[in-house]
Amino acid sequence: MHSPSGSAEMESEVRHIRRVSDRFMALIALGLLFLVAAVLLARSTDHIVVADPPVGGLTSSRTLIFTDGTQGQITISDEDSGEVIRQLGAGEGSFIRGVVRSLVRARHQQGLLSQAGFQLNLYADGRLQLLDPMTREVIDLVAFGPTNVAEFAALLPPVSGNPLIAGGA
Repeated sequence: MHSPSGSAEMESEVRHIRRVSDRFMALIALGLLFLVAAVLLARSTDHIVVADPPVGGLTSSRTLIFTDGTQGQITISDEDSGEVIRQLGAGEGSFIRGVVRSLVRARHQQGLLSQAGFQLNLYADGRLQLLDPMTREVIDLVAFGPTNVAEFAALLPPVSGNPLIAGGA
């Protein structure tokens, strides 16, 4: 027979298991289902949208070299002639700096540490693109609005009849 004190000892040894509420478990399951659906959606739509190629021929082009100065300034020069086109002081030209920085980052990711220039191209349809000939990456500058396009268009040689380029009539 069991003594009354023996059953008290067994009860003290039994640990109570905490039960998680059904609502909380349903919420966790719903969250996991949402996470799986989000990952599947992201994987199924993982494609790069490519813009249509420019219409018309190349109107103007220049290969630009961007040289960093010791005080945060950037010198922009023509690769062919060596002519200094523009100097950006520290804190100036944030859009130009950002665009070029993204192309330089792409070079570094591919292990290309060259100081080769970037090609700035203006097409007959008004599309202005900055191309990295090493990585073949292209940034369509028209997508960033007229003020930002003007920043880069000013780096091209003047072409008569084109309002994008300084000096155009």
